[in-house]
Amino acid sequence: MKRIIQLQPLSREHHQSLVLSQKAINTAQQGDEKQIAEFCQQIVESYPSDWKIHFKIEEDSIFHVIQHLSADHASEQKKILSLCDQLEKEHRQMDAFYEQMKSGDYSVLGEFGTLLKQHTRAEERELFPLLEEYLDTATLERIYQTSLDYRKKH
Repeated sequence: MKRIIQLQPLSREHHQSLVLSQKAINTAQQGDEKQIAEFCQQIVESYPSDWKIHFKIEEDSIFHVIQHLSADHASEQKKILSLCDQLEKEHRQMDAFYEQMKSGDYSVLGEFGTLLKQHTRAEERELFPLLEEYLDTATLERIYQTSLDYRKKH
């Protein structure tokens, strides 16, 4: 999917999350406990530096900027706010799955993969097109800059 430049860093990470989600689903479905444990450990090692940062970027630069929509777009603003609220709840659920995997409960791998896949698709197919259509250039630039700044720090 072609994205405006300001959303491209996050969109590239979404591609990585779709790969991760599919591998999580496949690994869980195969049922090999050793492979499941190894893959969960890979997730535990990369989650804080990859996905927690990604979620924080989205929350700080997107989920909280929707108020910048003009009054002419009140119905769209309500839709975007509702979508962002749902996506933020999904971030917390994925954080909870991470904590479970971190503590050795690998039974959540399939659920983690399924949620991550659905979540990523919602952002790419629903949220990002709305942002491209209704946010002004200055707000999109703030999203882009936040994304770059957070990645430089971590």
